[in-house]
Amino acid sequence: MKNKLILFLLIAAAAAAQDKSESSMKFFGYVRSWYSADFSENQGEFNVKMARFGVKGNVNEFAGYRLFVDFARLGKLKTSYTDIDGQSVVSSVNASFSDVLLDAQAILKPAKNFTLSLGQYKVPFGTDNLKSAAEIEFVNRPLLTSVTPGLRDVGVMGEYKFNGGIPMKLSAGLFNGSGQNKSENDNTANYSVRAVAELTEGFELSANYYGGRLNDADVNIFDLGAAFEYNNFTLNGEYGQRNTDLNSSSMTSNAFFVYGVYSIKLDNSIFSYIMPAVRYEYFEPSSSIESNEVERITGGLSFQFAKVNFAQLRINYELYNYKDGRENANKLFIELQTRF
Repeated sequence: MKNKLILFLLIAAAAAAQDKSESSMKFFGYVRSWYSADFSENQGEFNVKMARFGVKGNVNEFAGYRLFVDFARLGKLKTSYTDIDGQSVVSSVNASFSDVLLDAQAILKPAKNFTLSLGQYKVPFGTDNLKSAAEIEFVNRPLLTSVTPGLRDVGVMGEYKFNGGIPMKLSAGLFNGSGQNKSENDNTANYSVRAVAELTEGFELSANYYGGRLNDADVNIFDLGAAFEYNNFTLNGEYGQRNTDLNSSSMTSNAFFVYGVYSIKLDNSIFSYIMPAVRYEYFEPSSSIESNEVERITGGLSFQFAKVNFAQLRINYELYNYKDGRENANKLFIELQTRF
């Protein structure tokens, strides 16, 4: 994995040296570092949650690319020791690497408003899923991700934009179904379809469907979303249902969320915006089991710094309500995010 990362950086550096007339290239990335406290355990920690770097661009008017990695997932060495004649001796060393590679996307543009992608990237499903981790309104993604498919997979995808009376974007793709950085050579393929319509300025509706096999089970996942923006106010909601069919049983999971964010612009201050936000979530792992639901309310306050390309200080407090009687693990997050 280390060799792959070094190769990636060498390729990026070589490409950057090309004449700009031959191709366009843009480097981007962000760092998210935070302090988190779990009040049910009375403990906390500092953590570099993400350290992401990418490059994207066009080879020509018909083709493009995107590469994206996360250096916070480089992994760790696990060393085991044994005692020999009173001395501690290394007995084994194992390297454990997480999914460092996020996106490796080759893009074709054969016609106006139409793109075709091949490689690894985000599955076209759900509104919140498709947002960058640097653009989500809260520190953590919603509980809805327990219902939706994995964020990324390997496959092929087509996207088409309609610019008529009601602007629409249609996306459809075929994927392995094994998830990020995992191969799967079999006779099945999972599929995903997404449609987004802008009914009026600032008001969008989306519908999503995913089908196939995940973890040796047949799944069908539905998702509906709505987003509304007016001046400095944003209101967003999404509902998802997952039907899982095993050989001898079936299970239905449900989840939804709704949140609001208001941006307060400041003048002559170290901050350009202060953004209070609140989100309510509901997750039901199985509709056939009583009292297994989870509710979460997140209150947030974000401070966006002025005179910086992008920097944000964010404070989130999560209140949990477990219907099965478990202790509610309320949590506090303080995050500093910088992006270029």
